[in-house]
Amino acid sequence: MSRIPTQQFPDMSKASVPERIHYIREGAYFDTSARRALRNRLDELVQAPSDCDNKLVFITAPAGMGLTRILEEFATQHPQVTNGRSGKQIVPVVNELIHPSGDIIDYCDALRANLDIPGYGPLVRQTSYSKTLELLGHLGTRLVILEDFHRIYSFQKRQRISYQNYVHYLMSKYDIRVVLTGAPRIWRWAMEDEQILGRSLQLKYRAWTPAEDDFIEFLEGFERWCPVKEEGGLSSDPKLRRAIITKTHGICKTVMQVLTGFAIYAIVSDRERLDLDTWLKYRDQDLPV
Repeated sequence: MSRIPTQQFPDMSKASVPERIHYIREGAYFDTSARRALRNRLDELVQAPSDCDNKLVFITAPAGMGLTRILEEFATQHPQVTNGRSGKQIVPVVNELIHPSGDIIDYCDALRANLDIPGYGPLVRQTSYSKTLELLGHLGTRLVILEDFHRIYSFQKRQRISYQNYVHYLMSKYDIRVVLTGAPRIWRWAMEDEQILGRSLQLKYRAWTPAEDDFIEFLEGFERWCPVKEEGGLSSDPKLRRAIITKTHGICKTVMQVLTGFAIYAIVSDRERLDLDTWLKYRDQDLPV
């Protein structure tokens, strides 16, 4: 599979072995068409007219698929700005994790602290929730992202309902789109609530399979970045792709960890290529990443 690369990396293949190993351990982020498409879909939510049907989007993915990084990349495309004439601050996208305490007030306090807007600092608990909603309306926020929404299913019922009511308020009273991310079970809410289901869209980011374009494009990025001296078959060899998926179950974080060890082994063993033969020898070593 051949594509025009969207990312360029320095050629480190002629550097010393210690320098190359350090470079590999530093890691890199490999963008793919599927990741860009997901960010573009979120961008459409920010630009959508107020009468759009899907004001609530569930993005489900197994842990370790890099969803947090994708959302961070998206948020940087919509930074906080200041209106030149009025001096009013505009925050089009707010991304805040579900608070581990389960208390919506703790979430509100953390959100305001991160935004750091004058006049909306520490508040008494009785006004924290209402002032946070007021602040999001004041800032012209178009999209609120609640990461790790599956956490609410480990909270007490009243805490879970508080988060669900918060989502309702954002959409109904403030016309703010909401993105909920987490494990596939977060879609359960939509399946149990017809009103939510009618306003919702589910986007699934699944674990990779050997022939999946997203996985192959990720491997192509790794090949361009990896400072081995010889060309291998990391992205082009179906047997090697299948072996990597078998070992990692297609989870992005685990794939990156395994490829890091594989690349270092290829260098220190002086094989200098990422191919099936090198993989089999690396696998037999059973070396820690």
